[in-house]
Amino acid sequence: MDAIFESLEREFCPPLDSSLLAALLADLDLSGTPDGAPPDISTLRSMLIELAVHADEELEDFSQSEETSSVPDFCTTTTTTSFSDMSPSGGGALRSPLHFLQAALPGLPIERLRKALSDVEAADEELDMWDIISTILSEETEREMRERDLDEQEMKEMKDTADADAAWAWETVESKRSPGPGTGTAARKAKKKATKITISDVRQQQHAPRSAGPSRLPRLDDPWAQLTSLSTHVANFLPPHPASFFQSYFHSPDHARTPYTALCAALSAICSSSPSEEDPFSSERYTTTLFNLLDLLLPSYESLNEEGRSRLIADIELALNAAGGRGEDAFELVRVLRDLDSDDAEGVYEMGVYHSPITSPTSERPVPAPVVMRLPTGPAPTPPPPLKMKSATAVGHGKPPSPYQWQAVPQRRKLPRTDPHPLAMHIPAYKTDVNGIKVRGGGNSGGKGGKGDVGELGAYRRRVGESMRKRDEMLKEAARMWQKGNKRTRGGEVAFYFAERAREFQEMAKREALDAARIMVENKRFSGREHDTVDLHGVTAAEAVVLVNEILGEKTWTPEKPLKIITGRGAHSANQVSVLKPAVKKALSEDGWIVGTWDGGLLVRGKRHGMR
Repeated sequence: MDAIFESLEREFCPPLDSSLLAALLADLDLSGTPDGAPPDISTLRSMLIELAVHADEELEDFSQSEETSSVPDFCTTTTTTSFSDMSPSGGGALRSPLHFLQAALPGLPIERLRKALSDVEAADEELDMWDIISTILSEETEREMRERDLDEQEMKEMKDTADADAAWAWETVESKRSPGPGTGTAARKAKKKATKITISDVRQQQHAPRSAGPSRLPRLDDPWAQLTSLSTHVANFLPPHPASFFQSYFHSPDHARTPYTALCAALSAICSSSPSEEDPFSSERYTTTLFNLLDLLLPSYESLNEEGRSRLIADIELALNAAGGRGEDAFELVRVLRDLDSDDAEGVYEMGVYHSPITSPTSERPVPAPVVMRLPTGPAPTPPPPLKMKSATAVGHGKPPSPYQWQAVPQRRKLPRTDPHPLAMHIPAYKTDVNGIKVRGGGNSGGKGGKGDVGELGAYRRRVGESMRKRDEMLKEAARMWQKGNKRTRGGEVAFYFAERAREFQEMAKREALDAARIMVENKRFSGREHDTVDLHGVTAAEAVVLVNEILGEKTWTPEKPLKIITGRGAHSANQVSVLKPAVKKALSEDGWIVGTWDGGLLVRGKRHGMR
């Protein structure tokens, strides 16, 4: 029965609950089954298939309604999810690839995640979780581009806008030019450097010039006393182990070569000697403490590379295990480990004693081979002298270069335009200050003020790109920790932590993208005299629903004065069918709006009677 239960659980859980499967399997009548023959579970399998289909349909309907109805939630509130709410109970959190994908990509339907896993199994490839996640993210990006209905030129203009805004934000100081020919580099070289003469008493040696030799770090007076102090400091966090226990590791070159690896060996010995009954890994309190330590320590070491971040996570797990789940002691141990590791990596060598590799005393020096003098067979090959390249700064100061040689032509610098553009009075984008630098407006192109400033669009897009970059980093780290984790190293819990951080960055990117879409739509809406037309070209379906609902709430719309919505014909979408038009129409119709259609969009003529 256990084998049948495990087989059915792998096939139907999720979407079905394992407790439901166990109850149905317990009710199965096996009295008529002969001894040694496998039980007939075809009826049970048919029932489970039917239940799974209904569960998938309900989940898909809920996901679709959530995309349209709950989109405004991420714009105003910040959701926090605890480990106990999302992770499976017990020590097998995120034990399966499907559970991990659900935690890493919570907004996608489960059938999409199953299909991605089945494609890898069908190709008979090794399971690479980051490869699966990156493939899904690429498909989501393509879907978003189809919703925005942008061609290649518009996508290039969007990228150039963000790049130009970034360049404008940093380009604030211009290099000074030489005022005359007598103050250039050649004139400075012609001046003889003045010689300083020190006039002082010979007994005042502080005035004597210091030698330019290599500076050496001051030698520690007693490094062994420092190791004693370090051992006492570590022993305060790991009772009842005395300081002599850690001194034995620091003093012995057999355990480690550096103080960092010596302390790691001591902590590993403490973990291995602790009884299994006191193992803190099975408690939820340990997981909460681990997450708190990651929240505190990861931002402090954000500059670490991938290898350094992995070492930091390993130090946190090792310290927390050695401290028996005590967060304060584990935090101090990690700080000590980080200081020792930095002391070794930066080449300071001030904390402790560094042992050199042990060499065998019986090893003899190799006897050099006898040198045989041979006469040369010919003249030694003499390489041609290297060609001296003439610098571009020497042109004009000496002999003119030959017209038959290559010459370095300096790039001509385009000077900024200082005179005002002839259309600056009518087009705010052409306005410049007295230095010829473009002035960013304080409002939209219609002069209404507020968030219609086009200059803010690039800043929002940069923040979206930064949030998405951090999201990808967190997902990559989560996939790597899940890939290397097991029950002892708690890879599932650490992977879930990074998956949660990735979800937070995803929510931040959604909010910034919605603000950017709002600026773009308002700018196009207020650019003309008629403000009853909304152009949704360039936004996603979720953003379009939020923005249209905001505009509809501004005033009362009637059949005489409807709201005209431009969604586009879907020229760049799949099958030349617009994605925005049916999505926005469905959401508005469910809210009770009277929605009509035309070739390139929708017309909202007001609410139905009795609807608010």
